[in-house]
Amino acid sequence: MNRLASALLFVFLAPALALAAPQTRGPSTGAERHRAVDVTRRLEREPFGKKAEADRRWLFQWILDIPDVQVTSCSGPLEALIADVEDARHGHDLYVQSVFGMAAFLIGKPGKSDDWIAVQKAGIESVLRAYQAMRHADDEVRWPELDKLESARRAGKLEQIVRDHVSCHPDDEAIPPGTI
Repeated sequence: MNRLASALLFVFLAPALALAAPQTRGPSTGAERHRAVDVTRRLEREPFGKKAEADRRWLFQWILDIPDVQVTSCSGPLEALIADVEDARHGHDLYVQSVFGMAAFLIGKPGKSDDWIAVQKAGIESVLRAYQAMRHADDEVRWPELDKLESARRAGKLEQIVRDHVSCHPDDEAIPPGTI
């Protein structure tokens, strides 16, 4: 199964599977949360680094396993990344980076978990940092959608983009622990 099919299968089936699966561990530890933020920032700076794939696997699995950092899945301008069927332009890695960015934000600002705009914006900003690092390393990597988001960020309009184009509301159910 290719990476996109696996990701889509996971995104759509994981919530149902998580509800059926018993919780097997307790909340994350301080050391784990510190590592998660460090790994997120490293992936933003070095998305093609030697440890990048292992870091993504660890961080993704950790977010799945812990019950205390819940990310809400929302539709919006990053959906184009999912359509990267062959992952030729690294869409899957960038899309997952948004999840990492949201989790890192929630770890750093636990009192902001109800501010869905700030959480979603943090995910997009994490994607944009990783995208810029990818572009620096490989000028073939190009996403017009991300270029537009970067322009909006530089102009101070990213929050408004989230408000206007991300379909996610405070009443939406967070992805249950063990899913993303």
